[in-house]
Amino acid sequence: MARMAHILEIKLDINKPVEELVEVITAVLSSHPLKEKEILVALDLEVGNALAAIEIKEQKDKSVPVE
Repeated sequence: MARMAHILEIKLDINKPVEELVEVITAVLSSHPLKEKEILVALDLEVGNALAAIEIKEQKDKSVPVE
């Protein structure tokens, strides 16, 4: 029985995170040309949530007095 899998195996240089992630996102989007906007909106939401969590942590760190 034939089996097909749509798998993108990735090795990336973590010393260049932005450039590497852009390449991965571009590769995924090229595989889903009709869902580009849907994927990017979902990704935007996830990135926004991560940034918000970082900002909340930074605000908490600023409000805690250091002894």
